[in-house]
Amino acid sequence: MHATEACDGLLRRSLWQAQGVEIQWHHGAVTIVPQKRTRVAPGPPSMPDRTHTRDKLDASLHMKNENLAFVQALRGIAALMVVLLHIFQQQALPLEDKGLFQWLVGSGGAGVPMFFIISGFIMVYSTRDITPNAQAGMSFAVKRFSRIWPTYVVLTILFWSLVTLADKLVGATFPYSIGSIVRSLLFIPLTMDSSPAPIFGGAVLYPGWSLNYEIYFYLLLTICLFFGRFRWHTLLMILTVTLVGLPLLNGHHPTLDIANKNGYSSYLALVSSPLIWEFGAGVVIGLVYLSNVKIQSKGTAVFLCFFSASLVIWILLSKAFWGMGMEGWGWSLTLMFLCLALSSKTVQIPAPRALVWLGDISYSLYLVHPLILKPTFDIGWETSYRESMRDPSFAIVIIVASIGAAALSRRYLELSLSNYLRDKLLSLFSTKSSQGGTAGVA
Repeated sequence: MHATEACDGLLRRSLWQAQGVEIQWHHGAVTIVPQKRTRVAPGPPSMPDRTHTRDKLDASLHMKNENLAFVQALRGIAALMVVLLHIFQQQALPLEDKGLFQWLVGSGGAGVPMFFIISGFIMVYSTRDITPNAQAGMSFAVKRFSRIWPTYVVLTILFWSLVTLADKLVGATFPYSIGSIVRSLLFIPLTMDSSPAPIFGGAVLYPGWSLNYEIYFYLLLTICLFFGRFRWHTLLMILTVTLVGLPLLNGHHPTLDIANKNGYSSYLALVSSPLIWEFGAGVVIGLVYLSNVKIQSKGTAVFLCFFSASLVIWILLSKAFWGMGMEGWGWSLTLMFLCLALSSKTVQIPAPRALVWLGDISYSLYLVHPLILKPTFDIGWETSYRESMRDPSFAIVIIVASIGAAALSRRYLELSLSNYLRDKLLSLFSTKSSQGGTAGVA
C-alpha cells in the first residue's frame, strides 16, 4: 500500500512539473514562465521567486534534455566577446601598442554570428511542440515583440540621454536626433542608402543594428507558422527567393559577401543580405537535432566537440578567416554548433554555471554595456586618466560594471516590464479572438 501511494505521488509530481509552463525565446535565449492556472493534482511547492530571475534556457532545456545548457553558455561567451571588442575599439590604441589584447579580443565581432546561429536553432527547438497555425503565429509575434522591444526602448532612450549629457560636458555633440531614435525603435537601419552593409548605419544604441535582422527573422517565422506543417518548407522558399532570387533580379550573382548590397539601397538590401544565412544555418541545425540523426560513438562525439572548438579558437585568434558572414567566422561557428548539438545527444557537455548565468543576462549585457562604456570614455578621454584607461586592465572595470547593470536590466526590464506588456497584449489578443469566434457562431 505504501509503495502504491509513493508511486502515485511520484507520477503526479512529474505531471505537475511537466505542465504549467510556457516556453518563449529571443536572440538565442529560451524562457520558462509559470502560467496562472489552477493546480489539479497535489505537487511540490512553487520554486522561490529568485529562480524566476534566470532566463532559463538552463531550466527549460533541462526539462527535456539535461545537456543543452551549453547553448546558454555560448550566448554568455558571445555577449562577452562583443563587450570586449567594443572596449578595445573605444581605447583606440596606437597600432604598435595593440599586441596581446588585440590578438585576444580583435575577433569579438564573431559573437554576433554566434547569436544568429543560436537564434535559428532555438526558433526550431522552442516551436517543436506547438500546433502551427494563424493563432500560433500571432501569439508568437506578440511574445517576441514584447520580449525585445520594451527593454530596447528604455535602454535606447537612456543611452541617448546619457551620451548627449556627457558630450555636452566635454563640448562635443552626439549626432543623433529624435528622428534617429524613432527609426531605431522601429528597427529601421539609420542610413540604408549611404552606409555600407551589413550594418547600414546601425542604430542609436549601436548594438541594436543586429536586432534589425533578428526582428526580420521573427517576422519570417510568424508568417511561416500560418502555413502549418509546411512552415519550414515555407521558410526555405522565402530564404531562397530573398537571398538568391532578389540578387538575380537586380543583375547580381548570389554571394556570401556580407558587404554586398546586391544593388539595393532600400530595405531589400537587408532582406537580401547574406548575413541571414546564419539564421538559416541555425534552423537547419535545429531540425537535424530534433531528427533521429545521432552520433553513436562517444569517442567520436568528444573528438568532434574538441576539434570544432579548437578550429574556432584558431580562426578567431589567427584571423585566418575574418568577418561576420558565412565565408568569415560563420562557417566555423556553424560547424562547431552542429557538432556540439549532435554530440549532446550522445555525451554530457559541461556548462559552467557562471557562463550559463551570463547567458541568462546576455540580451541585457549586449544592449546595456554601451551605457557604461561610451559616457565613461567620452568624459574620461578629456582627463589625465586617458592613458590609464587605455590599459587593457581597464576592461575589467567596464565588464564588471556592465554585468551589474545587465543584471538590473534583466530583472526590471526583461522580466518585469516585458512580461507585463506580453500579458496585456496576449489578453487583448485573446479577447478579440473570443469576440470574433462568438460573432462567427451567431
